[in-house]
Amino acid sequence: TSRVAQHHRSVPDGWLPSVKYLIEELGVDPNLRDKDGYSALHHSAARGDNETILYLVTKGADVTLISRRGQTTADLANSPEQRAQPHPFTIALLEKLGSKNNHQCRSCGG
Repeated sequence: TSRVAQHHRSVPDGWLPSVKYLIEELGVDPNLRDKDGYSALHHSAARGDNETILYLVTKGADVTLISRRGQTTADLANSPEQRAQPHPFTIALLEKLGSKNNHQCRSCGG
């Protein structure tokens, strides 16, 4: 992993000022992915962080990226893990922005 990719991996911990620093000061590509194919948008979606999602999109982040596991950004907002709850407002935002929702919520029951 390159140094830039290592810095970009701090984005999942989610502070908008950190994301802004990485993109605006260090010039990190907002579409950079980790080893599993997840982008900063995927990680922001999993947290329901709409503010960071909107910022990343203004900086050129692609909402249609798919991870190596076949997960879209909307899929991550839709609780891909049993221990997490879905983020309905984030799902709606990502769908509006063009992300596909595969409706694979594991914590929704049924």
